[in-house]
Amino acid sequence: MPYTDTATGQLPFSGRTPRQRQNSYAAAMGQHHTRGVKKLRMLAYIRQHGRVTDQGLAEGLALPIQSICSLRNALCAEGLVRDVDTAIGTFGKRVTVYGPVETARERSA
Repeated sequence: MPYTDTATGQLPFSGRTPRQRQNSYAAAMGQHHTRGVKKLRMLAYIRQHGRVTDQGLAEGLALPIQSICSLRNALCAEGLVRDVDTAIGTFGKRVTVYGPVETARERSA
């Protein structure tokens, strides 16, 4: 599908020339499915472990921290993950601890 300004949704892509924009758009479209799979892996990991930091997610999922932050932000925006606490991280600084949002079914069980 050729690039059009209105067909992008929330896919990040850029470029100064039409060719650069087309190539960037094609790469973003190729990553769309992969991003969904990574989000599902992350959500499953958070539900399994309960409370995790971004660094813990990066280590547990073997993904770069930049990807972790982007994926976790998306899960937070979708209401599936929330910040639950603060802890001292790997480098001695305060970090946010994230956990799953309980569903109504989980709360009533």
